[in-house]
Amino acid sequence: MSGEEEDDLPRHGFLFVNPRFQRFLLAAGTAFILGACSSSQGQSGGALNPAGTEGDTVPFAENVSPSGTYLAGLIAGQNRDYSVAADLMLNALEAAPGDPRLLARAFLLSASAGNNDDALALASRILAVSPDQSLAHLVLLVDAVKNEEWDLARERIEASPDTGVNTILRPMFLAWTDLAKGDLDKAVATLETLSKKEGFQTLYGIQLALLKDLGGRSEEALAAYMNVLEISNPPSLRQINIVADFLSRQGDAEAAKGLLRTYLESDPDSTIALKSLKSLEDGKGVERVIGSPGDAFAEILFGFASLHAQEKAYDAGLVYAMQALRLRPEYEEAKILVGEIMQTQGRSRDAIALYRTIPESSPYAWTVGLRIADELVALDLKEEALDELRSMSKLRPERFEPHLRRGNILRASEKFKEASSAYDQAIERIDSADSRFWSVYYFRGITHERTDQWAKAEADFLKALELSPDQPHVLNYLAYSWVELRKNLVQAEDMLIKAVELRPEDGYIVDSLGWVYYQLGKFDNAVNYLEQAIELKAEDPVINDHLGDAYWQVGRYHEARFQWKRALSFKPEDKQIEVIRAKIEQGLISVANGN
Repeated sequence: MSGEEEDDLPRHGFLFVNPRFQRFLLAAGTAFILGACSSSQGQSGGALNPAGTEGDTVPFAENVSPSGTYLAGLIAGQNRDYSVAADLMLNALEAAPGDPRLLARAFLLSASAGNNDDALALASRILAVSPDQSLAHLVLLVDAVKNEEWDLARERIEASPDTGVNTILRPMFLAWTDLAKGDLDKAVATLETLSKKEGFQTLYGIQLALLKDLGGRSEEALAAYMNVLEISNPPSLRQINIVADFLSRQGDAEAAKGLLRTYLESDPDSTIALKSLKSLEDGKGVERVIGSPGDAFAEILFGFASLHAQEKAYDAGLVYAMQALRLRPEYEEAKILVGEIMQTQGRSRDAIALYRTIPESSPYAWTVGLRIADELVALDLKEEALDELRSMSKLRPERFEPHLRRGNILRASEKFKEASSAYDQAIERIDSADSRFWSVYYFRGITHERTDQWAKAEADFLKALELSPDQPHVLNYLAYSWVELRKNLVQAEDMLIKAVELRPEDGYIVDSLGWVYYQLGKFDNAVNYLEQAIELKAEDPVINDHLGDAYWQVGRYHEARFQWKRALSFKPEDKQIEVIRAKIEQGLISVANGN
């Protein structure tokens, strides 16, 4: 853990399910997405796959052949530029309007990009030739819900195949459609199907409580909400907020405050809980999460989007999240999830643009601001990132995160003195006894070492190890520095043995252990570990140089000169070039001057 905590971002919506069913939902959801891209047997043209991966061919007849547009669409899709890819595929589709595979690809890209009008039009076309395409049904269902056309919504739900993930979605969607039409008893009976599925008791419980809440049966809703809190272990912040909202609307603000205060005992920095508590203390209610059946549909879709994103099924997660935003365009949690997926996909500019739509008044604004700074760095806009972080530090001067991130940016730019100052400011704002913050001392130690302030660097490295004794990179950095200073060699050996046990595939750490053996005169051991390091980091000049020295000491002179020549070819630091050239010419004069 780096100590860079993010605020309590939403993760699951109401999708609180037993983990044993998580893989089932993901497999079903993946099939749900891939189903939109499946091809019919016996169709002419090249074989397509939904990811646009290598091996695709152009599916057009030769007399049409808009291959450039199609291939450009594939490339844009591979680069996760969904808007551009969707436009290109739509253009290609004009030349081959009857190709079901191209139609499915254009539809999926449009849905992923949030191009709702295009996705709607394409969904109807897909269902005309392939009526079991679940994703097309979903897009049309969401449109019906948005327009509050509840009879049409029920038709869409019932027309979608009752398989895979739909077996979970169907009872919830139908129940909320029943409630929207004013039939709470039917809604409760419809939802009962979900209660019979093992592992879904919490999901069933929260849906039941919300139905009874919106249906006006307050006493029954209270019992259902209390049951959710009891069976959840522990209750999530979202559950806490929903129940606190209900209690405050029922006139029991003290109970709502107590619920939030209990939650804050385990998560005292939760901006969401703090905002809700302050709102109650000011005589206002908690912001209502679900105020209509449409809100419930959006929350369910967000929950499934979060689950897929957690398991790195990003394309599926993106489609669900976009549909949630179709129902609630200012749904901040869904926006943040989409931004998170964009970040994962390397779509920094898209993520920044989306994050900037989150208002400063939002409890998520702080974390979103930090993410914007991160993505500016990813775009190599470091000065803009630094400006963003300076502004954030003025907004919340008590927080450490902007200073820590500034330090990291400056350290990566080798502005070590400025980085050290930024870390100083971060350390002034953290608990020096909290083990989460070991990395802040480690990073500052690096800046001290690089500015020839060894005493300060050593103190910071030791502090980092005091907070977290088994951090391999700290063990390596401190021990290697001791080796270079020819001090504490036995202690350095012990530390590096531990570091290698923790990170056996890290060539730099393995090199450090080999080098300490070299300094201790254990040349056979040194050769053994340095050869392992070379296998892991074959083109590192320092490791090649070290191995050359070790070979010389065991009498393998030709191999030593070969390694030194390799070291030169990998562009070592300027101050090492002449040293290495002298060794190639003269060899090592003695063990003492082995560097």
